[in-house]
Amino acid sequence: MASSPALSMNRFQFLCAIISLACGSAFASRIERIPVESSNLKSVGYDEKTRVLEIEFHHGGIYRYYDVPADTHSALMKAESKGKYFQSHIRNKFRFEKIGSGK
Repeated sequence: MASSPALSMNRFQFLCAIISLACGSAFASRIERIPVESSNLKSVGYDEKTRVLEIEFHHGGIYRYYDVPADTHSALMKAESKGKYFQSHIRNKFRFEKIGSGK
């Protein structure tokens, strides 16, 4: 039975996420972050292909959030208060892992 390209891509993304979790973030690709105006968030990056959102916080932690839709990233970047948007729409809504201390 042949699978659709979309289904194959989902399986590929799933396998990449499993490998990344099993091996740690050393095998995960680098996501370029850009500085943002926020008292809580220091920089934000997004990879549309993998749907990974990466956030560096002023307190020093760097976190990756998985399966984040592109419109969520876009809304975060447009939000008047990025910290408030993060608290209401991202924190505790997506699977995540800490990948660095940032300091």
